[in-house]
Amino acid sequence: MRNSLSLAKFHPMNLRIEKVTVGTVTFSAVVIWIGFYCWRIMFNNFAVEVFEASPEDVGLIQAAREIPGLLAFGVGALALYLSESKIAALSILAVGFGLIACGASSSLWMLGFATILMSFGFHYFEPTNSSQLLLLSGENELGRAQGKLRSYESMAGLAGAALILGLTLILTFRQTFYLIGGAVVLIGFYLVWALPSNRSEIGKRRMKLQKKYSLYYSLAFLRGCRRHIFTTFALFLLVKNHNLSITEVSLIMLANNLVTIFTNRWLGKLTDSLGEKTILVSCSFLLILVFSGYAYVTYLPFLIGLFLVDNILFGSSIALKSYVRKISNAADLTSCLSFGMTANHVSAVVIPIAGGIVWSAFGYRAPFIAGAVIVAFDMLLALRVPSRDKLKMIE
Repeated sequence: MRNSLSLAKFHPMNLRIEKVTVGTVTFSAVVIWIGFYCWRIMFNNFAVEVFEASPEDVGLIQAAREIPGLLAFGVGALALYLSESKIAALSILAVGFGLIACGASSSLWMLGFATILMSFGFHYFEPTNSSQLLLLSGENELGRAQGKLRSYESMAGLAGAALILGLTLILTFRQTFYLIGGAVVLIGFYLVWALPSNRSEIGKRRMKLQKKYSLYYSLAFLRGCRRHIFTTFALFLLVKNHNLSITEVSLIMLANNLVTIFTNRWLGKLTDSLGEKTILVSCSFLLILVFSGYAYVTYLPFLIGLFLVDNILFGSSIALKSYVRKISNAADLTSCLSFGMTANHVSAVVIPIAGGIVWSAFGYRAPFIAGAVIVAFDMLLALRVPSRDKLKMIE
């Protein structure tokens, strides 16, 4: 890689960061993913145990949470005026304040508004940080660079799960939200102050949809459809139908992130060696089996295993981002990724609500059957991605 994974260098007197490197990108990702995983682990139990949330309630809040993802194209607009490093730091602040607001919620409505605030930070951070990483990486290292970053994100998830497992033994849900949110806010303020601008002369920045990225947008949309079905209802199924406690959910997330520490690096290397097309098609085929299993299998250990497999295969997003980096101009990348995030979330504000209604009307199998069908379409579309030998990164 062009930059070392060592921590960013600091001026000895004022602790300002000299330049944005892969190290600063990685550190920022670790902070925001710890915050996000803490929210993700606690949300279902917090909503059910404190507010007695129904499937429709959870679906509504999850749909609201995805509104910032739908508006992620705004990152491209911000990038016309702010550097990616500053957008990332401000996003971390938003996540921290959102977590604190979750802890202060007195109703499901307030919990929904707090979740939206947290979500704005997370969804604006992702395309920004990904753009920084991809621009710092060489053509033959795009998969490995992303695999390493996602490995660190998994470590962050592991740390988040461990924090929740330990803190909820001695603190309430609300106190845990306050503590973790406050820590994220402090780090966010530091990064806003300390990070320099990483804006470089990479050509005139633009913010518009372009036809040459249409396949990327389509794949991002379909992946969003299947992802939001699974992330909304898979864990909820384990809590609602199998009565998993917060401790058991924390242990599952610990195992999940422990495994993906290694599998993300593996998928990154496979992307560089086998090509983006092979990874995208293969992972989609396996996901059809995962969704079908959730629809028809009731054996809890097997369902937990499928949950882990889904999270492993989610690492195939490495191949999708590697693909778009190779077909995009550097000046377009942040905007393109932000539009991809929006495409990924077009269905997000509908699927959680619709899935909750379908669950209540036809049973829990229906959302997962629909997910299997969507993944089948995603696999067919992934066959149109050019082979590894035909892709060449645009400088």
